Amino acid sequence: MFFRLLVCVFLLHWVVVAVAAREVVSLNRSWRFTPGWEVRHNVSTEVNLPHTWNTDALTGKADYYRGIGNYEKTMEVPENWQGKRVFLRFKGVNTIANVFVNGKHALEHRGGYTAFVVDLTDRLNYGKKNTLMVRVNNAIQLDVMPLLGDFNMYGGIYRDVDLIVVEPEHISLTDYASSGVYLLQDKVSREKAVVKAKVLLEGRKDEQVDLQLRIKDQAGKIVAEQIKGVRFVNETPETVEMQLELAKPHLWNGRKDPYCYAVEAVVLKEGKISDQVNEVLGLRYYTVEPDKGFFLNGEHLQLRGVCRHQDHAEIGNALSALNHEEDMAIMLEMGVNAIRLAHYPQDKYMYDLCDRNGLVIWAEIPFIGPGGYRDKGFVDQPSFRENGKQQLIELIRQNFNHPSICFWGLFNELKQTGDDPCDYIRELNVLAHQEDPSRPTTAAS
Repeated sequence: MFFRLLVCVFLLHWVVVAVAAREVVSLNRSWRFTPGWEVRHNVSTEVNLPHTWNTDALTGKADYYRGIGNYEKTMEVPENWQGKRVFLRFKGVNTIANVFVNGKHALEHRGGYTAFVVDLTDRLNYGKKNTLMVRVNNAIQLDVMPLLGDFNMYGGIYRDVDLIVVEPEHISLTDYASSGVYLLQDKVSREKAVVKAKVLLEGRKDEQVDLQLRIKDQAGKIVAEQIKGVRFVNETPETVEMQLELAKPHLWNGRKDPYCYAVEAVVLKEGKISDQVNEVLGLRYYTVEPDKGFFLNGEHLQLRGVCRHQDHAEIGNALSALNHEEDMAIMLEMGVNAIRLAHYPQDKYMYDLCDRNGLVIWAEIPFIGPGGYRDKGFVDQPSFRENGKQQLIELIRQNFNHPSICFWGLFNELKQTGDDPCDYIRELNVLAHQEDPSRPTTAAS
């Protein structure tokens, strides 16, 4: 009986993958890790991801190792992937990551708390073995947020890594590593909800597809649907906009009733599924009144919250799903209904748990101060300013659809001595509202 059950689960998995026409392969297992700048032959430790090399940070010492770590992996690439698009998605590497494919530099990502994507399509040897190397650096940088903080800056590939294989006509993976699907809750009330959807599509020039957008309730019933034809004018992504309406929507109502709809964005080519992305949609409206507090769906909600950092004893920041679930269970037992996810973007799975459990979230970028005698959270140079804006865009676009997120945090406890950050904060505030006009911004000071 157990064997038959396993066979059924296995077959179901592959049916789902085939229907969705997008294959996601975990690359978490069997990396070779070597610390230091010089990678020596035949001297490495086999590790599985998530991984951090900073077990020395757990003692609370300030002089834990902050430098270079090297991750290497060999992988077989099937010949039948040729003609498709192949991407590598890192969910979190702290702090700077340089990715090499078959010995050649492919991409640098600066920032330890957001995802990034590498397009491998033209870099692979199909039907052969291919090598990946990721050189990670968690040393202090004066142009990468955060410059300091009262928490450990663990080095490593500390979140999951996936290989994603898609058809040439697909929903874009390269818009700051977002899902490519944005659901703006334009107007929401107990009577009606208006959702403005924006979907980024990629495909070959002159090819035609249909984009089908469906909202399903928890029983699987389609409650709103629209389809639109798209012709690719050139190789750049096409932005497709649609508007969907629901009468008498079931609202996402915090801990009381964290109801979510499912949204399916499906790319159809000649009637067959070319790609599909599924997103969560929790419809809600909220306001903050200075003298009265926070109101969710028109009702006052007393926020009882905590701050949460992403580390555990003995494993640092290399958390598993079980660790996130454990933290969530503790907070729910405490009676928490709001969390400030301090002081940086956290794992997508944590945001998913917050959606499901009805928690109100303040999500923020790692713009932190003031530090000690010499330390400060802001250095007024163009590269620092650009990095902060990059991390803000990544935070918002990668987490745009989570109903639990109600605030975007811009900074924490900065000083105005020396380089004054106020003008830059104003720039960040404008950028945040350009990226997402639906949510307020906030800060701790």
